[in-house]
Amino acid sequence: MTSKTNLESAFFVLFAVFSLSLTAGNSHAHSGSLNKVAVDVCKEKEKSQSCRYEGGHSDLYIGSCQLISDTDLICVRNKPIQKIESANNETEKDHSVRKKTNILK
Repeated sequence: MTSKTNLESAFFVLFAVFSLSLTAGNSHAHSGSLNKVAVDVCKEKEKSQSCRYEGGHSDLYIGSCQLISDTDLICVRNKPIQKIESANNETEKDHSVRKKTNILK
């Protein structure tokens, strides 16, 4: 009977260690890396000052600088993400609008 108790104890310890390792992994996964651009844009600003920066895929992020530590700020988006239109896209849109208008006439 003692070997069964030892086996149960060993299983419990192994299960506890496994559970703790999963919890530690999840908390680390949520920390994520900071967006360097969002941090850089607030380097010369104060808390709550407005900020904006261009992200990947021609996205414009608009927000305000917020503390992420006692002294460091990051631009936190507080408006919807906007698409930055390139000159080529605007020309293509104008052309397609003209085509549709001509078709409707």
